[in-house]
Amino acid sequence: MKIAHVLRRISFNDWGGTEQVVWNIAKAQAKAGHDVRLFATSALAGEGLETVDGLEVRRFKPIYPWWPMSSRLVAELDLKGGNPFVPGLGRAIREWRPDVVHCHAMARIAELCIRTAAKTGAKSVVSLHGGGANVPAAEAKSLKAPTRGLFPWGKLVDCAMGWIRRVPEDFGGIVCVGADEYERYKARHDHVMFLPNGVDTSLFSRCAPRASGERIVCVARIDRQKNQMMLVEALARHPSATVRLVGPVTQPDYKEELLRRARELGVDGRLSFAGALRPGSDELVNEYANADMFVLPSRHEPFGIVVLEAWAAGLPVVASDIGGLGRLCAEHPDAAVVFAPGDDSALDAALAAASAKAEAMSRAGREAASQYEWSRLSAMLVDFYAQI
Repeated sequence: MKIAHVLRRISFNDWGGTEQVVWNIAKAQAKAGHDVRLFATSALAGEGLETVDGLEVRRFKPIYPWWPMSSRLVAELDLKGGNPFVPGLGRAIREWRPDVVHCHAMARIAELCIRTAAKTGAKSVVSLHGGGANVPAAEAKSLKAPTRGLFPWGKLVDCAMGWIRRVPEDFGGIVCVGADEYERYKARHDHVMFLPNGVDTSLFSRCAPRASGERIVCVARIDRQKNQMMLVEALARHPSATVRLVGPVTQPDYKEELLRRARELGVDGRLSFAGALRPGSDELVNEYANADMFVLPSRHEPFGIVVLEAWAAGLPVVASDIGGLGRLCAEHPDAAVVFAPGDDSALDAALAAASAKAEAMSRAGREAASQYEWSRLSAMLVDFYAQI
């Protein structure tokens, strides 16, 4: 089977959860004998063809449809979105003629995938990675802030081309990472599946963290959605704790807020940033290995792939009881302690509970992670393609 995975961006130096899911699914599908290629914009990476681990990645320059458009704004939209036009992307997919066009983006890129699949007779599938069913209105509004006040000339092009973007309903199949979105669409579409994220447990088998609970790690992009501010504030209440934040900075102003607040509280010496680390790298594995506890205080989260990594590394997990993240932890209650999102007292209680039973949680976490191997999830997805 020829499978085209299409996503907004894939940069091996600036990685996010969606990219990690797509990359691991694609590798597992290729290992199973399928012909797999990745197509993306050149955001945070160069244009052209790149072959990594035997997989072809083709990237095309995005055009952000706003005026005026500064280089600073381009860089900001490369990080967070921008709903671009992507000349050449549809043509490249049509020329390859895949059996399945699997889209991992929304808006104009999704519309392009629908139309490209229709022209070639390919099956069209979209994955909902972002937890759109849980995004608070205020945060959704903040994502549009960079282009507020600019002229949206792209809307004129949309009208001229007749693009209406009924996403995800017009795709042949819908894959939901979040259970909330699965519940939303399963009665509205003939082909909907819930597919959790996965993990390669073998990467983390060498991790043997201590059980003191004082070294906290959070692996997530530096972004208000992830709510790392709770961990900065917690440092003031836990004088022996340290916090290590691992992940790309998608909201630079938020990182500045974190640093400023840490200085105000006098805890900046116990807060550190590792930056973006490539999934599966020795550097990333070392971050888990050097921690005692994993904490994810997200405001909303469709799943939480990093929780699986933490479990595979044997770390006790403390997480917000929100959306798919809360459901994942509830399915493995011996491996995680949840707390009410945004509640500092609840976080403190969860940290204490996890420290008290760290060894048992470590064993339960490794067992939980073993249920989410990528090879198993990839086979489920290919079966779903066949049903469309």
